Amino acid sequence: MIEGSNVSKFAQLIRNIGFNDYDQFELATVVSPPPSLRIQIDNMKVGLDATDVVVAEHLTDHERVVSLKDGPDTAGTSGESSGPSYLENALLAIKSPLQAGDRVIVASANNGQTYVILDKAVKYSGS
Repeated sequence: MIEGSNVSKFAQLIRNIGFNDYDQFELATVVSPPPSLRIQIDNMKVGLDATDVVVAEHLTDHERVVSLKDGPDTAGTSGESSGPSYLENALLAIKSPLQAGDRVIVASANNGQTYVILDKAVKYSGS
């Protein structure tokens, strides 16, 4: 089982897949967002669905335990500073940012037998 931080998980995934001279990065378009994920890799005739790809966790629906700070110190009615309030071990639900039409960066490995969606791809207009 792959465990640890996202970077650690990615490194473990690379080790599990192994080195391959054919590994490359490609661009794809999200045809259908999760949970019925489907992508179309540029210059590839057949689309891939959720069972064909590994998706980086930050692109999936998932939960995180976080600590939240209510804001900066504020002065109370007595003029004394009341410190910020904290919420410890709050559960934060994160929704997948992937939508139909989004461009994604895909790594292919094992001569095109394994595909990993790494992140969304964005282009700045330059203005």
